[in-house]
Amino acid sequence: MTERFGSQRLRRLLSGVVMGLATACGGDPSGPVPTTAVVDLQAGQYQNFSGSEVSGAMAFPTAGAQGAWYLVIGQLASGVSDVGGDLRLGGASVVAGGMSPFAEPAARLSAADRFHTMLRLQEAAFARQAQQNPWLRMTPLASAVPRVPPQVGDKRTFKVCGDLDCAALKTVTATAQWVGQHAAIFVDDTVPGGGFTSTDLSEIGTQFDGVLYPIDVDRFGAESDIDGNGVVVVLLTDAVNALVPKPGCNDAFVTGFFYGADLAPGLAQQHNNGEVFFGMVPDPSGQVACVYSTSLVKRVMPVTFIHEFQHMISFNQKVLLRGSSPEVLWLNEGLSHLAEELGGMHYDSLGDQTWKSRFQIGNLYNAYQYLLEPNAHHLLVTDATGTLEERGAAWLFVRWLLDRYGANTSRALVQTPLIDVLAVQQAAGNTPIETLLTRWALALYVSDLPNFTPPAAIPYTSWHFRTTYASLHQQDPSNFPLPFPLTPDSSIGATVLLTGTLQAGSGAYVQPRQLANGDAFSLTFTVGAAASAGPQVTVLRLH
Repeated sequence: MTERFGSQRLRRLLSGVVMGLATACGGDPSGPVPTTAVVDLQAGQYQNFSGSEVSGAMAFPTAGAQGAWYLVIGQLASGVSDVGGDLRLGGASVVAGGMSPFAEPAARLSAADRFHTMLRLQEAAFARQAQQNPWLRMTPLASAVPRVPPQVGDKRTFKVCGDLDCAALKTVTATAQWVGQHAAIFVDDTVPGGGFTSTDLSEIGTQFDGVLYPIDVDRFGAESDIDGNGVVVVLLTDAVNALVPKPGCNDAFVTGFFYGADLAPGLAQQHNNGEVFFGMVPDPSGQVACVYSTSLVKRVMPVTFIHEFQHMISFNQKVLLRGSSPEVLWLNEGLSHLAEELGGMHYDSLGDQTWKSRFQIGNLYNAYQYLLEPNAHHLLVTDATGTLEERGAAWLFVRWLLDRYGANTSRALVQTPLIDVLAVQQAAGNTPIETLLTRWALALYVSDLPNFTPPAAIPYTSWHFRTTYASLHQQDPSNFPLPFPLTPDSSIGATVLLTGTLQAGSGAYVQPRQLANGDAFSLTFTVGAAASAGPQVTVLRLH
């Protein structure tokens, strides 16, 4: 996992209390023949238009004496990943010549985020190599010689990524300083002085072993044990600190990670041949990179562990047990961010608002950034980026799936050889991805919307996001400048217009309204993406 806030912003966010938890395409000559889709809705109802219905116009009828207010969402909803296009959703006709060529916006990734994305993409490459070589397909077995968990005082050498591409490996020697039932903490023998005490390590180990480990295993499944030692090794080393040197570490830094090369068939013995989580260490004088206090590292390390342990479990369940590929980037990250949320829910159940906030605030911040401009950011992304906004979208979608299909949905997503949208559809009772994306896009806006009752299959049930974000806005308006970030443009009838970009799975939102007895009007939706991306429009009548 990567730390994605500057140190001052991180400290401010971690100290807060989280409240409220309870078409056709332009230029495609093979597209459908344009037609007119007629909007016929009562308040609280919605319609979905696709194919030829979105290549023409959507006709809204004359309003009655009470007027009318609509929510209109344009999406690319086929489940195809990594696609996008120039967007136009509004009342004026599209000029002749179609849309301008679409240019993928540059990803705004810190060095630390690029590292985390690289790890997941490398794991997919390892799995492809194993699938292409029959002798690599077998699940790796533990040594024939029975092994026992390490003992406090044991020394061991480890290989750690020496740069952000993991093109070079560092060899470090570390000593076991805490051993529990499920985890063993090794500390690099060369860490800077003034760091963790034995009491600190006992607190961290007890939290990992007794709280975070059981949450992940219960909700996602078991990790592997290819080295047969019965524990997950936690290696705390300043080699992690060194991955992002000064001055870049002032903006973002790597807090810890899991790397599938340690488990991958045919590769594990070249790495650490076992289950290892790598974590940063305190560096109060900034000897290695930036200054990191013991209190800061103790705050971020548990969140990092529960996030990265999901990746470790997923690699075992998909690749080692079922011979499949690692989960794709967006869903893998969505599940790991869900793991963070689950940690927060555990502490919320205990009334511990401090630890609840530490586990929840990152997701809420990322989701807020996504909701500020959802059409500009992918939900479905498999081979690049991994921005804060995309992580926020993935968490929001996975959380919605659990709300609608039950807590066991997380296990269903992980414990299957299926990946990507196929895993999602199966876990949701074989519901088509187009239906899921439609309902989710509606849920983002209408859940807890005042004076509105959404259709039963739509809203979130575990979060009241409008209440939560209003509270965060009051506590920290610099990071949460609006009481609720998703604020669609609204205007009278055909004067509504939204232009920009539209990315895979995400929605573009507008709110056309009519005054009492307002005239009929029409809207058009055009997006410069292939028809296979599934352009569609959903219209919901709010009033």
